[in-house]
Amino acid sequence: MKLTLSRPEHAEVISEFYRNLHGSEFAHEEMFSASTVAQLLRDEELTVVVASHQQKILGCGLAFLRPWNQSLEIGALSVVDDIPDRGEVGKALFEALRRLGMKNHGVVFFRARSESSFKRGRSIGASCWGFRPAPGSESVEDAELIMGFYNAAGQSQRVEPPRNIVTELPFAARVIEGIEAGEKGIPYPKSFPVGCPRGTGAVVISGRIWPTYHSRGNYINIENAAGNYPIEIIREFTTTVRTKGVRDVRLTLPVNQDEAFIELVDFGFQPVAYLPGWFLRGPHRFDCVELVTAVPRVPHVAASFLSKAVGKINEGFAIQV
Repeated sequence: MKLTLSRPEHAEVISEFYRNLHGSEFAHEEMFSASTVAQLLRDEELTVVVASHQQKILGCGLAFLRPWNQSLEIGALSVVDDIPDRGEVGKALFEALRRLGMKNHGVVFFRARSESSFKRGRSIGASCWGFRPAPGSESVEDAELIMGFYNAAGQSQRVEPPRNIVTELPFAARVIEGIEAGEKGIPYPKSFPVGCPRGTGAVVISGRIWPTYHSRGNYINIENAAGNYPIEIIREFTTTVRTKGVRDVRLTLPVNQDEAFIELVDFGFQPVAYLPGWFLRGPHRFDCVELVTAVPRVPHVAASFLSKAVGKINEGFAIQV
């Protein structure tokens, strides 16, 4: 079996593979278009590793780069049905993407919904960084666990996080404990929240400016600094979009913003993930915590693997009064 890192000139062959293997139920229909695949590869927003034998494609593994923080998300692994050892091909694709991401970026993650994928990730060194509620869903069974790898020897150095109410939460402390200590003496960013600066903004009644945000129908990400009065603006913005029917608002804070964290939790945000080295600024990476307003309720008696896992994460993020 040969593993190949795809280039834009491979787009036609790759898209043909996906069109032959998947139907409209496939989550990444953009892979059906050769021109789209070529553009994504050219823009370095997409990574595709191809497994082949004697010029026949056995499978493809997808990963998506977030340029703003140079993190790599491992996505779908697709393997043809009519071969033995399909599982081995899938493992080889995953490991190739993981190694590539660790070498080139340092922050690599994937999403797990089953106990088997969670355990496979743990067996190769992944740790659970939290969970992602499905946008617009009130069911905990639609959530996904965030499983991550962090390479302390990567190109950008992670800065030692401060000791405060955020980093001393039991869940955050467990994530930090599993990662090599960061560089000391580097100040954390003063602005918040942080995220990809791709959104839009609009003037509010008070004359101040909305935070930059990105909307995808049933949820909104507040993506970067909200002017001189971030907490006031975030509250006003969240209250306004709620009147328009949007319950699910998300944002990411550098972990030094403990006062903002407490105020946002009091306002109704809930922490769902501790993300080591998530915010990249210059040569340094800074830990962040992700907060969400619409978090699905865990049943009193959690029966499934996902509901039990989410329940434990929520317990680990509970602020002790």
